[in-house]
Amino acid sequence: MSNEFDADWLRLRDPLDEVARVAAFAWGFGRVLPAEPMLIDLGSGTGNNVRQLALKLGRAQQDWTLIEKDRKLLAKAPGEMQHWAERNGWTLKEQRRAYHISCEDMGIRVEMRSCDIARNLTDLGLNQYDGITANALFDLVSAPWVESFADELAVAGYPPLLFTLMVDGRVAFSTPDPDDDFVLERFHAHMGKDKGFGPALGPAAPAALAKALSRVGYKVEQGKSDWAIGEKRLAAHLALLDFHAKAATEMEPAAAGRIGEWQQRRQAMARDGISGLSVGHMDIFARR
Repeated sequence: MSNEFDADWLRLRDPLDEVARVAAFAWGFGRVLPAEPMLIDLGSGTGNNVRQLALKLGRAQQDWTLIEKDRKLLAKAPGEMQHWAERNGWTLKEQRRAYHISCEDMGIRVEMRSCDIARNLTDLGLNQYDGITANALFDLVSAPWVESFADELAVAGYPPLLFTLMVDGRVAFSTPDPDDDFVLERFHAHMGKDKGFGPALGPAAPAALAKALSRVGYKVEQGKSDWAIGEKRLAAHLALLDFHAKAATEMEPAAAGRIGEWQQRRQAMARDGISGLSVGHMDIFARR
């Protein structure tokens, strides 16, 4: 779910996500799917999960439904899909409100739907799908929403699940700064603010989701999918520093000066290549 971020940030994080994902989970998810799976991606943004997973699932025919509340992001998804297809030498055609990507040995149909999943889960018809994916979603949702979602999955017949890139609170700079803990504490507190689902789980999301899925009968596997941000990802590094500083300042406006000075020091270290950044995430693969 990308309601807090724009398409430019999503484009910056795509390569970070690609190398961080637990590859074995994507392969395992693909193995339990039928030959021509129907897949639904929740909080899809511009379609990152399709682009990241389609080649890893081992299925020549795939049908994806992208669910995203933000219509502006959905409007950008076709362009991102077009760029992806062109980079791979594939063709993309629009037909009957869907986009068809084809090459010699694979066909992918992608349909996009605007839906507020914070208020509407039942109408998604989760029982129609062979698998459910989501990327960077669950740290934005609330504990009661996760419990309701797990119940809906049980009613839907326990479709296999692949949920990726959930933050777990681990943040580490290779070169420390005296105010790191001060800023990070306020940043993580800000993550708990209501993102439309009620008080957000933030770093507690992976554990809460795993517990809820286990409660209803899923077998849950978890794996680390950490971002490792070095000199080659300077733009992403600076964007993350900006997110941290803005969130921390919102939580404690009186400390704006201190936080701003922290950001300036961190920006200088990032530009000089003397400090990398690691951000902890977890992936979950679950099935009955």
